[in-house]
Amino acid sequence: MITNSSITVLVVDDDEMIRECVAAYLEDEGFTVFTAESSEKGLESVTSVHPHVCITDMRLPGINGDQFIIRAHQLYSGTRYLLHTGMLYSLSDELRLIGMTADDVLLKPIHDLSKLVARIRYLATDGGHHAVG
Repeated sequence: MITNSSITVLVVDDDEMIRECVAAYLEDEGFTVFTAESSEKGLESVTSVHPHVCITDMRLPGINGDQFIIRAHQLYSGTRYLLHTGMLYSLSDELRLIGMTADDVLLKPIHDLSKLVARIRYLATDGGHHAVG
């Protein structure tokens, strides 16, 4: 059985309060969590940490969440992505091609964080097309 402690999550958000609150909640749930305040730092973390799941904001300084996910996927294709955004958003064809679905877009604020945990577990296991290992 896969436990939350065997799942690594990267949270990329330029809003410190959101980034730290999401990270703290996920750590309390047992996940191993890393954070990045920009897409550039996030790309560094994807290549060094190889997280199972990355939660990224759409509006980031520099490259936006879409472009971050595309670039990160090119650097390490084993990570799955959740887009955390405060705006209505439809997935681009490029993000659909790497396996994202409408279920991977979460609107801020997330009122039921247990749904976030469930989606992370789903993506980090066979439901997300690869198993934690």
